[in-house]
This record gives sequence, structure tokens and C-alpha cells, in this order.
Amino acid sequence: MLSLITNTVIILLIIGCAFWQLLKVFKRAKKGKCAACDYDCAVKQQVLKQEKHGSQ
Repeated sequence: MLSLITNTVIILLIIGCAFWQLLKVFKRAKKGKCAACDYDCAVKQQVLKQEKHGSQ
């Protein structure tokens, strides 16, 4: 019985951590940042520059 409770707690912790990481990725995406990091990289700047020129 104890191993069932332990396994359940471990599984719930793993699911909770995965959900937390997904929330962080979605929050970063909403802010317009890359999903992989918090930095505004040169690639992102280049894409934004191309989008500005394409929409004008």
C-alpha cells in the first residue's frame, strides 16, 4: 500500500513539473520572447525586421 501511495505522489510531481514548464513556455511566448530562452536573440530581431519591411 505504501508503494502505491509513493508511486502516485511521484507521478503527480512529475506531471506537475511538466505542467509548470509548459506554463512558463506559454508565458514567454505571450511576451513575444523565444520559447527556448528569455533573451532577444539576433535571429528574432532579424525576423521582426523582415516582418516590418513586409507589412509596409
